[in-house]
Formats: sequence, structure tokens, C-alpha cells
Amino acid sequence: MVDTVTHVVEAVTHLVDAAVRVARYAGRVTVEARSDLRISSTGALGAAVVGLAGAAAVGAACVFTPSGIDAGPGICPFAMMTGLPCPGCGLTRSWVAFMHGDVGAAFRFNVFGPILLVLTIITVILAAATLVRRRRSPLEGWRDVVLGRAGAIGLGAWLTYGVVRIIDAAAGWGAFPIVV
Repeated sequence: MVDTVTHVVEAVTHLVDAAVRVARYAGRVTVEARSDLRISSTGALGAAVVGLAGAAAVGAACVFTPSGIDAGPGICPFAMMTGLPCPGCGLTRSWVAFMHGDVGAAFRFNVFGPILLVLTIITVILAAATLVRRRRSPLEGWRDVVLGRAGAIGLGAWLTYGVVRIIDAAAGWGAFPIVV
């Protein structure tokens, strides 16, 4: 977990350094070179889709109430077939709990819920910045971080956490709350 946090911090530091370099030299770029930085129509569509999907998910977490989702239907096919939690089980409850101020419950439902929520909020902000500025750099830099080494490490940690929760639920140890 510490290594993952270290990699995320390094990635964010890299993004900040890149943003500082871009800001420092923004006035020194020729018109021809600056046109290469403009976002394409495909890039704008992608930023809009990513931004809207993320904003809708965060908005839903704000609108739903914790009591409403605790009694809601289970929709996970893996959980319905096996009775065991998948790595994603508890993410919705985690996001809703977090957005309603219950941080402890958010981490109990799924440790990665608050982390993914914060990453989603960052993505929405960068997508909006990309669309407003009509430049590629913010969202593309973030995409490189998320789809790069830091993202692979985070995905591996999340899947490992999911497997450990499945083993815990199957063995009946009770180390993780059952959120199926």
C-alpha cells in the first residue's frame, strides 16, 4: 500500500512539474507549435464523455442516501451467482457514505471506494479543464498516469484486495464486512 501511495505521489508530482513547465513557457511557443496543442474533435468528445460519466457517478453518490442503498437490490452478477463479494462490491455504498460524510463507513464498505472517488473527481476536473482550455495536456497527462505504471499497481492492489475479501467471505473469518 505504501508503494502504491509513493507511486501515486510521484505521478502527481510529475504532473505538477509538467504543468509548471507548460505555464512557464506558454508565452514562448510559436503559433504553429501551439496549434499542435489544441484538442481534436475526437479528444473533445472523449473528454466530454469521461467528464460527464464521472460527474454523473459523483452526482449519483450525492443524491442517493445511505439508508436507501443499504436496503437496495444487489446487482453484482458475481455475488448473485456465488454469494461472495467481487472486488467492486461495496463501491457504490462506499461512494455514497463518503459523499454523505461517513468516511469510516466508506472505507469499511470497500477500501478502494474513497480512493476511486477522489480519482474520479480529479478526472472530472481535468476533463472540464481540457474542454474549457481546448488543450490536450491536462487530461492526456492524467490518462498516462492512470493507464501507466501507477494505474497498473493500483489495479493489482485492488484485485488483490478483492481476492482476499473473497477468501475471507468463503472461509467465514469475518475480517471484512459482507456487502453482498
